[in-house]
Amino acid sequence: MVITLPGLSEETKKCYIRRLLSEYLSHGWAAITVDFTGEATFAESLAPEAGPEDTPTADPPKARPMRSVDVRDLYKGSVYEPLHGWRSDEEVIAALRTLITDALAGTAEDIPQEAYPLPARVGAVVTMGYDAQGAPHPLIWVRTDIPSGLRADLWGYCASLAVNYEHLDNEPDKDGIFYVGMERSPVNGPGVALLAAVIVQRMGRHPEDCAFPLLAPPARTEEAQPLAA
Repeated sequence: MVITLPGLSEETKKCYIRRLLSEYLSHGWAAITVDFTGEATFAESLAPEAGPEDTPTADPPKARPMRSVDVRDLYKGSVYEPLHGWRSDEEVIAALRTLITDALAGTAEDIPQEAYPLPARVGAVVTMGYDAQGAPHPLIWVRTDIPSGLRADLWGYCASLAVNYEHLDNEPDKDGIFYVGMERSPVNGPGVALLAAVIVQRMGRHPEDCAFPLLAPPARTEEAQPLAA
């Protein structure tokens, strides 16, 4: 639960909430207060202050000075830490493509130039191929005429979709193709988007909003309508 004083601007609220979150992740105290100077004060509970007769023998937590910390350092030593450190978007894209071709025995390609112009909202296409034993192998194509950060997150989303396609509520089109849109939205729970964000981060990029819509096939309507992801 986060409580803010009335009258604060939205940007100020965001700043203080980020500060609270950073301190909570670092120290985990039950109650943290941030004042207007940015100094954090810690307590063990939200209970009213005790009277003299109820004062515990241990010293209460002391205020800690504000520190400038890269939030990405908080992932060190955890399963969310990048495998090989923080890397450029292009390095992350190369690592994701290798993950698809090696670990998933799939195909990872740029959408060929002769396919352009593409429908405006389509960022990638994903389908599944099957070998002689019936094992699935993903085939993924991502457009190249978009910023590298967006491409990296799209590659991560497509890799996640490829390993979760059997659990999706959406069905591919009659040719077995999923059309992935480019309009980002925040990850709001377990599923393809959350796994995508974790994969991208493990490859070395701090992901942005990693939930992408699945679109109806462009040929079905003049402008494809998003399906429920």
